[in-house]
Amino acid sequence: MSITRKRDLVRHLLTLFSAPVIVARTLPAHVGHGQPELHQHLPRFMLRLMSRYEHLIMRSIDFLATRDWIYRYDPIRRFVEKTADLIMSTINGEVLTAGEAKEMIDSIIKGGYTVAVGTCPCRRARNELSDEVPNNTDMVFGRWAEGYIENYPGLYHEVTREEARELIDEFDRLGFLHQVYGFLKKEGVAFVVCNCDQEVCIPLNAQKLRGFQSFRKGRALASVDREACLGLEECGVCVSRCPFDARLSGGPSGAVDTDKCFGCGVCVVSCKGNATSLERKKGAQLAYARKLVL
Repeated sequence: MSITRKRDLVRHLLTLFSAPVIVARTLPAHVGHGQPELHQHLPRFMLRLMSRYEHLIMRSIDFLATRDWIYRYDPIRRFVEKTADLIMSTINGEVLTAGEAKEMIDSIIKGGYTVAVGTCPCRRARNELSDEVPNNTDMVFGRWAEGYIENYPGLYHEVTREEARELIDEFDRLGFLHQVYGFLKKEGVAFVVCNCDQEVCIPLNAQKLRGFQSFRKGRALASVDREACLGLEECGVCVSRCPFDARLSGGPSGAVDTDKCFGCGVCVVSCKGNATSLERKKGAQLAYARKLVL
């Protein structure tokens, strides 16, 4: 493929990739119903449109993150990185623990909003459905959920509070990463809790591979009781399961690199000696989930 054709392709992809940013910054806010309020800053028709084509946006992100040739040409690289910075400052996520994800779902359902579950957009974007782990890990709510149910009645269905909580627990056992996504870092502006299999998660891969800030750290840090830790030889699951490579393997026990830790808790549920716990960071706050969790 010639350089000219590659540049044209990148421009077309970035047009699709940037559409949600333009919409989010120019259209008036639309606030949902119920208590606590779930803010969703898009009119209904845009929610339905974006819910229908989200997997194409994810496919564009995956393309831009995984094509090495983009980063060999400085003008294209700078253009992609600046565009990514703009998008990630508008459409962004934050890491939740399993407990926070369940508490958030409780608040949303208590407020009278729909919660639905369907096929992971990253799996759809990559055409990588699994026969071994759940594919229906995308947990959407409010009018965003209504749009998905309407657009994909065979893929998305409404769930009860009990069903949602059971799913969160199952995803946690499997080591899936919980993230809530919203717009403009506004409190309560939340659309989806992604329960991501790190093997296929496009935002996680883009963040680790290219530094795209797809989501921010949660409120906690992992902490290890050295006396209770069984050691890497007997256990060591924390090292292999950590999505952020924050569990160190250089010593006899699974220490934590606090600079890398996002506080997701994936290592907690897998710890055979119950030696790992989460500790709240002083002053740490959530944005999208702040009004929906304690």
